[in-house]
Amino acid sequence: MIEQGFTEDSEDLYQNAPFGYMTTGADGKIVNINSTLLKWLGYERNEIVLQKSFQDLLGMGEKIYFETHIMPLLHIHQEISEINIELKGKDSRRLPTLLNGMQIFKSSNASPFFRFSVLNITQRKQYEVELIKARKQAEQTVERLRQVNEGLEHFAYTASHDLQAPLNTISSLVGLLEKEGHLPPDTDGKMYYSLILENTQRMKLMIKDLLDYSKIDGNENEFEEVSLNEVCSLALEMIEVQAKENNATFNIPVLPVIVADKIQMIRLFQNLFSNAIKYRSEADPVISVDFEEKGDKITVFVNDNGIGFKQKSTDEIFGFMKRLNPHGRVPGTGIGLASCKRILEIHGGTISANSIPGNGSTFFFTLPIEGEKPEY
Repeated sequence: MIEQGFTEDSEDLYQNAPFGYMTTGADGKIVNINSTLLKWLGYERNEIVLQKSFQDLLGMGEKIYFETHIMPLLHIHQEISEINIELKGKDSRRLPTLLNGMQIFKSSNASPFFRFSVLNITQRKQYEVELIKARKQAEQTVERLRQVNEGLEHFAYTASHDLQAPLNTISSLVGLLEKEGHLPPDTDGKMYYSLILENTQRMKLMIKDLLDYSKIDGNENEFEEVSLNEVCSLALEMIEVQAKENNATFNIPVLPVIVADKIQMIRLFQNLFSNAIKYRSEADPVISVDFEEKGDKITVFVNDNGIGFKQKSTDEIFGFMKRLNPHGRVPGTGIGLASCKRILEIHGGTISANSIPGNGSTFFFTLPIEGEKPEY
């Protein structure tokens, strides 16, 4: 009884396994097939067993492949493993499968039989098709973005040139009028002259900052090993006049080497240093840099003794063209800190700030030491 029960269980496992099983003779005639494979193919058992061969379940291309590749491998190596092949169902529907097989002998003098296990990979195929489709769409999106970026960069360059030309003309003409004494000598005339020059310079600065911002995404970023000390030195060279005019002092320790885009890092520190000087207090500006490493990331701190700002305004100051005191006593366009945020986003990093009005500010950013260029 136990043996009979075991046999029945084994037969049930064979018939209802999650895999298809099939046994053929040397000529390919099907001599046994389990219920799972019958269900997948849509046949009744009496329509298959001793009625059809393995080749009858194949299309023309698969049949040639079976006879010229699969069967020779079985005869030579006595087994095959994970061969991708499509079976043809009763309704001619295609069933993508992975085929495993082995040669067996019932007796030493008898012809061999071939036992096959069949894995239904319909869902895997659908998943692969979706992946290929998604990848193609992503590649098309990346290409469109590249073209858009090229167009925006060209537009920004052209627009900046076309906008600066009339501004330069206005500045020159107003300067010429003042030089030749054609401006009204009264107080109002001098005030109008100053306003024209001031607003012309403000527009020039805004155009320059807009052009710099457009270049952040417009250029191919080159990630390489970068010394942050060298970056700070080059950034200070770019604001040398501003630093001297404000008698600014910089305290910069030995900083680590990271993997990043060097040009963008210089622009990042230049904006942070320049911002610290612009928002100075009555005391001479003192700007200090510090850092800490944690795991595979580095956090850099830029501290100043400037006028500070309300902590609730932290998110606002990194907005594009956002200023806490628009057209106030501090010159600027509100693009510098937005540029810092975008540079760090490209590097897989973040930026924030802590501040108390009258007690200076600390800007700090975190980014991967080894570089982490996001995929777009």
